[in-house]
Amino acid sequence: MLIFLTLIFLRPFICTLAFPELNFFYSVVLLIFLAAYIIYRNPFALCVPALKLPLVSFCLAVSISLIFSRDQSVSLAQLYKYISAIGLFIVAASLSEKYKISAIRTIILTGVIISLLAIYQFLFSFSHVTKYLADNNLSSPFALDYLARKRVFLPFVTPGVLGGYLAMIIPLNLLSKKRIWLTPLLFIALLFTKSPVAFFSLFCALVVYFCLQGKLGKRGIFILVGMFLLIVVMFIWRSWAQKEYVQPGFSMAMRLNYWQESLAFIKVHPFVGVGPGNFNLHLSRYAHNSYLQILAEMGIFGLLSLVWIICFIFKSGFTNLKQLLYRDRLIVLLASSTAFLIQNFLDFSFFLPEVSFIWWIILGLTMI
Repeated sequence: MLIFLTLIFLRPFICTLAFPELNFFYSVVLLIFLAAYIIYRNPFALCVPALKLPLVSFCLAVSISLIFSRDQSVSLAQLYKYISAIGLFIVAASLSEKYKISAIRTIILTGVIISLLAIYQFLFSFSHVTKYLADNNLSSPFALDYLARKRVFLPFVTPGVLGGYLAMIIPLNLLSKKRIWLTPLLFIALLFTKSPVAFFSLFCALVVYFCLQGKLGKRGIFILVGMFLLIVVMFIWRSWAQKEYVQPGFSMAMRLNYWQESLAFIKVHPFVGVGPGNFNLHLSRYAHNSYLQILAEMGIFGLLSLVWIICFIFKSGFTNLKQLLYRDRLIVLLASSTAFLIQNFLDFSFFLPEVSFIWWIILGLTMI
């Protein structure tokens, strides 16, 4: 089990786009571990029988999309993401209560270290990155904007991805009063991303958290109102920016363009999609809406199968809230998953294993 916890710990530090070779090595080790675990432990026997049908449906949707893929070699190269994700989910769902708690603690520990890295970047490292770009004649208006406005992103590719990751981690830290002092650290790192989408995701997660706790109270109302006002301030502040591409209107307009392009893919291949990894827009590799991109890559069957899995797990989680022994853990896991799901309406973390694999594990830990 130490190997599993180590793999959980390391995953967010390996940026898929920045370190493809290291990601390949990690993926091979992960797949070997998952194969060995499944062969020797048979975790399928410990999964809820009713869950097997949506899982099989999702696997079939991926397989059919692969068969009819526009470029099968590209889709085969992406297949490891789905195999690993389902494997991690099954392993996490089959863990004993002791190891489920250990997995949550490991995820939080990684989040704390990443928060420290982000704060370090905010305080000290922007000048080094700027100098590196200048020395190598590298320029990107978006990258330069991140640096100019001191928007942190380590160890991920964009501030939005880091923000979405932290929004997913923060609810988990509410599980233990002993670790509650770490929450401001995680929140400061999130604040430095200056990502309204990430803050809105966390806002939705906290709404779920307080509603399920059944004790919103003055403190909960104060936190939610503060979060909402902070999101408004971020939008106003970005609206005042002189550069057009910094403004929220520009960002939303670009997303609308991406979504229109995505719909063109979907109209041509509505049932089986263009195949995993075969989605590319003129100006972006991602649709900035993971659900649209899933629909474009794997068709309606792929999206419906994923929604089936999510709905099943959330329904099961809500039902099991009656069991007081698991109640607090289920609440933070459901809130954490909510943050990820909301963020992916406007971003693409689902397609980055360094974030999405953690979500699949959280989804698995929700099963009782």
